[in-house]
Amino acid sequence: MSVDQAVTNLLARLESVAARLEKVEKQLVSGASVATSTSAAVSSSSSGAAGSDFVAPPFVGDYQALIDQFIKPLVSAVNSIGLPELKAQIELVQKAVNSQLAFLNVAAQSKKPTADALQKLLEPTSKLMGEISSIRDKNRPSKQFNHLSAISEGIPALAWVCITPTPGPHVDEARSSSEFYSNKILMEFKGKDENQVAFVHNWNTFLKELRAYIKKYHTTEVTWNPRGVDASAATATTTTTTASAGGPPAPPPGPPPTIHLDNDKTSRPDSNALFSALNKGEGVTTGLKKVTADMKSKNRTDKSSVVPAATTSKPTASRATAAAGAAKKGPARVELVGNKWFIENQDNNRSIEINETAPNQSILIYKCDNSVIKISGKVNNISVDASKKTGIVFHDAISVAELVNCNSIELQVTGKVPSVAIDKCSGVQLFLSAASLEAEIVTSKSSEMNVLIPGATPDADLVEIPIPEQYKSLVRAGKLVTETVHHA
Repeated sequence: MSVDQAVTNLLARLESVAARLEKVEKQLVSGASVATSTSAAVSSSSSGAAGSDFVAPPFVGDYQALIDQFIKPLVSAVNSIGLPELKAQIELVQKAVNSQLAFLNVAAQSKKPTADALQKLLEPTSKLMGEISSIRDKNRPSKQFNHLSAISEGIPALAWVCITPTPGPHVDEARSSSEFYSNKILMEFKGKDENQVAFVHNWNTFLKELRAYIKKYHTTEVTWNPRGVDASAATATTTTTTASAGGPPAPPPGPPPTIHLDNDKTSRPDSNALFSALNKGEGVTTGLKKVTADMKSKNRTDKSSVVPAATTSKPTASRATAAAGAAKKGPARVELVGNKWFIENQDNNRSIEINETAPNQSILIYKCDNSVIKISGKVNNISVDASKKTGIVFHDAISVAELVNCNSIELQVTGKVPSVAIDKCSGVQLFLSAASLEAEIVTSKSSEMNVLIPGATPDADLVEIPIPEQYKSLVRAGKLVTETVHHA
């Protein structure tokens, strides 16, 4: 290297240091926190191999972009539709992704730590993930249980930072579990509440884009800085930054409410007079007035015991119009959007076939009447909603086949399915293959359900077994024991 070139490089570095000092001076004047700038200067000066200036790598900024693009709109949607438990859960989600962003910022400045040090770095995020799941477990009767489940099933995706050598597939598994519940939300609110749809879209897309982000920057594991400082030093710097940027502590809780006891005995009814009157025996009726013949209803001409028939009125035009509008369907649709097949508003269509399927795809069947649907291959799950007199034949489902608000449905599995859920249905015929005889069948608020299984031999007829609908409950040893009712 020539002397001129060395002088030029030195001047460039000095100008860069001067620019950073000017930036720090401006932050001091404006009262902003300078912990981040100071830590970057310290890390770059303590490690000459890292260069004189620390510039955050793109993976830090891109993760922040994921938060801005999907998590913030998710929080906004929950503020519009969420019950208190969902709002509390989504607040923890926001803290968890910000905690992971802080971890990635540490990774960008640090060498790869030991297993124990890594565990300490991940502890804040891990704790928040546990709290997110516990909110779902504590609020199972909630009307937004599907929302709570979609979040709690998807939040384990943040554990990708401790998985090697393939963290990406872990996110796919979490997203698949989350979509089982988010699909229910779509089925219920699609076309009715855009905030509900936005909730599902932002959460699902965040998980999907997180997978692409990992593939781009952290294919086998978290990317560390081989020329960086020790992870504990970077963690201390991040903690200082957070403390300096934080607001004042929350005010203490107010005093407990004062309980006012009503000691006014004069306002209470006197029961002594009542008991003294009852103790008179037969004399208790001496003060009652005698009912004369003209006071009896049968002798009164101004009243009649005949109840007049209610006058029936024909439905008005407005009622007829409303009924017609309620029965009206949208356009027929068989379409693959992302990894979801939508089969909607089909009438008298007995030739619907879905042949190009994948294990990560979901099937959503909505408002199909007098139709037959055949699904080939293996899919993740199948949901049937608001359909009548329809038959569905499928080969394999990884998680569940679900029927909701359906009448006269025939569901046949030719391969294997681990679970079948039936909710608010009437007239269900469930055909199980020999490979699905161990399937779990969960029913609620449903009637006229039968399970048909193969006979003892391949040539034997199917065996039809009714699903119980009547139960009896008894209290035994302080516990409620429920059994099905058997009729002789």
